[in-house]
Amino acid sequence: MRSAGIVLYVLLALFGFGCGSETQSASASQPGLAGCPSTWLGGELPAGSNVELLVAAGPTIPGGRWPAYRAMAKAVAGCASSGTSVTLRPITDRSMTELPLFSGTIPEQTGQNAVNPLRYATDVRAFAVREAAAVDRLPEFGLKATGSDPLGALSAAGQSLRIGATGSKHVVIAIFNGWQQTRELNLFSYQRDPAGSTGAAVRSLRASGALPDLAGSDVVIVGLTAGVSSMQTSDAQVAGLCRFWRGVVEAAGGALKLCAAGLPGIGDRG
Repeated sequence: MRSAGIVLYVLLALFGFGCGSETQSASASQPGLAGCPSTWLGGELPAGSNVELLVAAGPTIPGGRWPAYRAMAKAVAGCASSGTSVTLRPITDRSMTELPLFSGTIPEQTGQNAVNPLRYATDVRAFAVREAAAVDRLPEFGLKATGSDPLGALSAAGQSLRIGATGSKHVVIAIFNGWQQTRELNLFSYQRDPAGSTGAAVRSLRASGALPDLAGSDVVIVGLTAGVSSMQTSDAQVAGLCRFWRGVVEAAGGALKLCAAGLPGIGDRG
């Protein structure tokens, strides 16, 4: 009887310790349950945020950069906190009319998830898996694209955020090479600073009603690259891209939080 009591005590102790440890982990490590490689990004995505994730697709992905783009796109699901909605949109030459490849909300610690931390952790990981599967479709999406229209993607994101939940933080994360290359607006001109097009572009967008509505939104633009060596793009031109996008985002009512080659903690090579 004594040995049976000892065994029962040990089992109860282990069970109690396990539940306490899991509960603490679930409450303290969110969003870490899905894995967050960028502390900076985690701080930008508090619980209940509305996130529009815009990522280059098909031929708009620069050569050799997909591992970095993939890592940054997947980090969003890992770094966002509970209750955050994430919508993934491909950047193609028809970004404004492209349907999302993924849309969902990270589970919250309510109902059964509040009392069963293992179930909660499983649900969070399942969300990350679904988002990752959608990201992995991007290289084979829009293969016939003849240009890159991130402005159209920003417009679609702005429309979505405007009709979404109010009172939450709105965040747009755009992962692309930085260049707008469509017939209406082509930022790339040989040895010219893209920032020089900012004023004319904003006036044209505003006059035509095509200026994105990013009022109150934080915008993150990463993935910038000079492109293939034959383009002979200078570092000054790449820096000019950030000045261009800052001008557009601010004219659209948003705030550019970051413009860089990669996310902090992930870098530009994945």
